Amino acid sequence: MTPLAIPQSNRLLLERIGAIARAEGAHAYAVGGCVRDWLAGRAQHVDVDITVEGDGLGVAKAVARALDGRLQTHEPFGTATIELDEARPLQRIDIATCRRETYAKPAAYPMVQPGTLRDDLFRRDFSINAMAMNITPKQFGELIDPFGGQTDLRRRVLRVLHDRSFLDDPSRILRGVRFARRFGLAWDAHTNTLALEAVAAGALGWLNAGRLHKEFERMLTEPDPQACVSELARLLDDGRRHPPG
Repeated sequence: MTPLAIPQSNRLLLERIGAIARAEGAHAYAVGGCVRDWLAGRAQHVDVDITVEGDGLGVAKAVARALDGRLQTHEPFGTATIELDEARPLQRIDIATCRRETYAKPAAYPMVQPGTLRDDLFRRDFSINAMAMNITPKQFGELIDPFGGQTDLRRRVLRVLHDRSFLDDPSRILRGVRFARRFGLAWDAHTNTLALEAVAAGALGWLNAGRLHKEFERMLTEPDPQACVSELARLLDDGRRHPPG
């Protein structure tokens, strides 16, 4: 297993969060983009996502008290955000209870239910973002990778986790464009076919203006936005010629 390149300042704070979660009777994990970037040897994060097996909101409140952070909770979703002083190595911590998501219709906002860590990872967009790192004191640094994200990152492959991924959330097509260009990834053949089928079905048009604006804004802040635009143009052009799925 490739070691995770966690900056020491991040590590100390994560160890403290993991210990707080354990004291609350829960297990905490760093998830998503920070784990991907630590595996890739990328720079220090100023924000981190934490998912909790147990009472995520209870853990968030305990962490905010211990770190003197500003807490904002989103109770219907079991999530919370903690903002810390700019002098801290981490300035924003998002904490959520492990959950599973279902979609009543394509491009709808998901319906959320409590779930396992595996459920929480399976709801994510691509395998490279579906990894977790245990921050519980005795297991700190253990990589949880049930969907082969580390292998895909090493092979430079972009792959979704299930066939309805782009229909459930078409914004994943735009995120895929960003990740492919940022990390120099090739679309897995089946993932590329699924993206073209979604484009051919008009899935990007199912997104509301706010979600589209947010994704395009993020695309323009990438290191090479022109490459992102070119990649999106390829998908749109190929999608128009692709027979409906």
